[in-house]
Amino acid sequence: MIAIFAAVAMHWLVLNDIHLNPYDRRQHVPYAQDTNPWLFHQALEQMHRTDPDARVIVLGGDLLAHHFPALARDARENPYTAARSTVRSIAQQLNAAFPKAQVLLAIGNNDDPCGDYHSETGGPYAADIAAMFEPLVNRGGASPHFVRDYVRGGYYTAMLPNGMRAVVLNSVLWSFVYRGPCQTHGRHAPADEMTWAASELSAGSNVVVMHMPLGFDPQSTTYTHRIVAVPFLSEYYDRRLRAILARDRSHVAFAVVGHTHRYDFRVPGGVPMLVASSLSPVYRNSPAFYELDVDERGLRDVVPFTFDRSESGWTREPSFDALYGTSAFDAAQLAQLHDRISSDPAVRERWIEAYDAWSWRVGDVSDHRWQTFACAQTAFGKAYGACAGTTKRSYVALVALVIAVIGVLLAVFTTLRLRRRR
Repeated sequence: MIAIFAAVAMHWLVLNDIHLNPYDRRQHVPYAQDTNPWLFHQALEQMHRTDPDARVIVLGGDLLAHHFPALARDARENPYTAARSTVRSIAQQLNAAFPKAQVLLAIGNNDDPCGDYHSETGGPYAADIAAMFEPLVNRGGASPHFVRDYVRGGYYTAMLPNGMRAVVLNSVLWSFVYRGPCQTHGRHAPADEMTWAASELSAGSNVVVMHMPLGFDPQSTTYTHRIVAVPFLSEYYDRRLRAILARDRSHVAFAVVGHTHRYDFRVPGGVPMLVASSLSPVYRNSPAFYELDVDERGLRDVVPFTFDRSESGWTREPSFDALYGTSAFDAAQLAQLHDRISSDPAVRERWIEAYDAWSWRVGDVSDHRWQTFACAQTAFGKAYGACAGTTKRSYVALVALVIAVIGVLLAVFTTLRLRRRR
């Protein structure tokens, strides 16, 4: 007799890019600014109403508000002291709302009070944050070496309730604008982490969590008028990580990232990657969090919750499957969805509306530049430039630069000749 066991789903919650500004005491959503304590409290309450027994909560990085050091100094506080207090408040409130949930904490580029795109390795601040989150991350002994590993470089592993393992990465170390640590010397930290990731992802069934996606930043690329394709990670580390994911795709069920403050997906190295938007409405997106349906096979569906357009409360948006007619969040169906976005205007319109979490305050993706954004889903490396149309524009920009340099040199040469004649 053969026993057939159905896959048992569990619910996870994802709360990305909180960007908490503890100095904003207003009692409403601060659109075009970072999260205030009132909005954070509203989010936790709704998350608890949505699923009080959530098994896993993903915090995808950027706990601190943008320009946090300046905010603290304006309030006559030491940035490190203020940051410790802010992060401690987040950890305590989260633990009070979900005393049994396992938390996966990733480091973002705004998580070091030293400044943006700094990331501490081995310093006292990292040790303090690790101590605050250890009871939440190491729930039930899920990550016994969390403190040691987090302090070392912000990356670690944790066993998950569904038998998988979380591999939490510090993608800030690989950013193309990474500015290093402030309190310690971490010159070898990016390379050390990549070696560690290659080893950890080579076995088992893993879920990858990190702050920054792989590939290109379509929003920043549009700011350059597509003259330059702007990456998230340095070219070397982006290529290395994609190669590792491609090699070990059978060992990676899915990945969860943030950073963009937008709702989308990517398929780097054949791995399905959820890009979950932010709680912070600083870029005029609707504040959001996400409920994931996860089983031992991977990610089955994604349900967004947004603070609605009338500011009267939270709205349960259509699930990923309901919105796009998929049956699972896997690489094959995401690749097909990308093709449908490119070819079917109706599907594209639904994707455009969901991209900034159904906000009516901003429209990142428009009919005339949607390819810049859609190409980032499946095109990486040089393929992105060809897909998004930045390659030809780069040639034009290069020619213009050469002409400008020649013009400057001719002007300098002419000026020198006139001076000599005089």
